[in-house]
Amino acid sequence: MGKDTKFCRNCGKELPIESTFCPYCMTKLIDVTTGGEIKVKKKKPIIIAVSAAIVLLIVIAVIIILNSTIFGGKSDNVTTHATTVPTTAVTTTAENKTSDYSKYVGIWCDKDSDISTATQNGGNILEIISVKDDVVRFTFTKTSSAPQNRIARISNVTTKVIDGIGTFSFDDDGWQNSGTGKIKFSDGEIYIENTITNQNSGSMWDIGGKFYLKKSESSMLNVESNNFLNADFDNVKNAFGEEISDPFLASDKWYIHYYSGMNVMATAETNKIYSITVDYSSGNLANSNISFGEINGNSTYDDVYAELGEPMYNNITHGDVTYKRKDGYVTFTFDDNMNLTNFVYCIEDTH
Repeated sequence: MGKDTKFCRNCGKELPIESTFCPYCMTKLIDVTTGGEIKVKKKKPIIIAVSAAIVLLIVIAVIIILNSTIFGGKSDNVTTHATTVPTTAVTTTAENKTSDYSKYVGIWCDKDSDISTATQNGGNILEIISVKDDVVRFTFTKTSSAPQNRIARISNVTTKVIDGIGTFSFDDDGWQNSGTGKIKFSDGEIYIENTITNQNSGSMWDIGGKFYLKKSESSMLNVESNNFLNADFDNVKNAFGEEISDPFLASDKWYIHYYSGMNVMATAETNKIYSITVDYSSGNLANSNISFGEINGNSTYDDVYAELGEPMYNNITHGDVTYKRKDGYVTFTFDDNMNLTNFVYCIEDTH
């Protein structure tokens, strides 16, 4: 350091000896009134360092808090609303739909018709086969008037029902026509609409149309009045409901089709129905809806005798009687209390 310089006691810069103030920090160095040097008390570096550290800590703390609020808080809210609330709502809705549509399982016919009328004279039959959650499976049959009795059918159609309405499509209605449809469930009635979008020019019948259906008051299937014997199995099989297993080929001559409480035997060569066997002894409620005329699972020997009169064969000691009917022969079998347990309706006399 030269003799003609000095240092600012505030900022430490080197200054000329005659300087009265520091040009760097603007601190007065000489009292102009006395000419004496002003002693400036320098700031302690430790205080500045501590203050800076405190400020830095405060800034870091603020950043951490903000990040926690932005990312942590919002994430919790999203999780709560996205997983818990919607899941509960969806489950409740599904339960309501299952309860609503399960009551529609069964046979539905035109409002002024029934199963027998639709089968013999023409009409429409809808069978709701099953309901699982909001998925409905059904078969729909449209029969023309007698004597042609042409049949169009779409089988085992499944549709997801949303707000009472399901949509579906079909590839073949039995006449090589395809199209789309919708089914609506409302106040104990069913509306179904089928639209043919691809018409087979050679078809003589189709499934198209709009139909209002009611549940059959009596879902009793009358084996005799429906003229099932010697009918083509494929033309009348819808009336029997859903098969519970694959058909069995017996002796290379007959296909046996199994239903709840009933089996239908059709000849392998012609597919014509050869016999129908109904079993009332299994205890299954479904077979109580199958009858032979007025005779059903609640009938006794006396009821059969009162309805049909003297039998062709009366083997009451063996528990069975046989009658000759218009289309074939029917044999009724009874238990020890003379309650009807089953009957076999067959083209031939197998007694």
